[in-house]
Amino acid sequence: MLVTGATGFIGGHLAERLVSTGSRVRAVVRRPERAAGLRDAGAEVIAADLSDPETLRGSCEGIEFVFHCGAWLGTPYTWDAAYTTNVTGTRAMALEALRAAVARFVHLSSIAVYGPLRSGVVTEQSPLWKGVDLYGDSKIMAEDALREVAAGGLPAVITRPGMVYGPRSRGWTIRLIQWINQRRPAMVAGGHGYARPIFIQNLVDALILCAVKPVAGEAFTLIDANMRWRDYLERYGRMVGKNARSVSYLTSWLIAVTDETRARFTRRPPRVRRTALGYAVSRATFSTEQARRLLGWTPRYTMDQAMGITQRWLIEHGHLTPSR
Repeated sequence: MLVTGATGFIGGHLAERLVSTGSRVRAVVRRPERAAGLRDAGAEVIAADLSDPETLRGSCEGIEFVFHCGAWLGTPYTWDAAYTTNVTGTRAMALEALRAAVARFVHLSSIAVYGPLRSGVVTEQSPLWKGVDLYGDSKIMAEDALREVAAGGLPAVITRPGMVYGPRSRGWTIRLIQWINQRRPAMVAGGHGYARPIFIQNLVDALILCAVKPVAGEAFTLIDANMRWRDYLERYGRMVGKNARSVSYLTSWLIAVTDETRARFTRRPPRVRRTALGYAVSRATFSTEQARRLLGWTPRYTMDQAMGITQRWLIEHGHLTPSR
């Protein structure tokens, strides 16, 4: 098995699970020094960079399953960086997998491809929405690039997870804990819009099922639940001992203008974008019926169990104190 982005949050958890269950794992990483734990556990670690297709040559030889988790996540905040890694890199990785005749290529996309829909039911057949941000646009184009290669005979599956949280999650766990603790606004308009979280181990379950089930050519939306932002953040608030703060939609819009200006000068991603504010107030529901029907997937960990695991990790790594 091959995992790209194996030192990242999702790829790291997936690679660790595969190694722990006895699978032979080839970890494709940009910085091998960060993969010492995987190497010590028995994984083969190779250095390669999605933004440099030549470094990927031969990476899939002798591999049965490829899990493509590596991606541009926002830094540097330029279209060239997003396109080179997420689109060109995905195409190059898929072509390597095709040359090696792998049995399955599992691609990690995102529910960001659906855009900030305000209402309705979202399924895998829903149209994809370009023009929201660099990340979502590059993920849509990465899916298109993969389909072009798959048309030549590569058995591929696309996964679109929601907000992946849990141990080591910076965006949907550590950062939110910090914002609540620092009394920074963490939700918009009272938090009545829907968050779409998925616990990291529930996602890893689904990724593995995508490799072994007869589902080549399919796409899967993967979330644990559609739940109000205020209810999701209340879980973290209880850990910190503070309530999550909310700001009005207008205030969040003004914050976004400031952040976008900063991003142009620093080349770091804005924390809030005007085009993406619809995500915070969206009441659309995302269906996982296709994953349940074709993969037999349901979240193995309940939110209570997942948050308990997450809280213990946060304490162990100094993000929370035991008294909280």
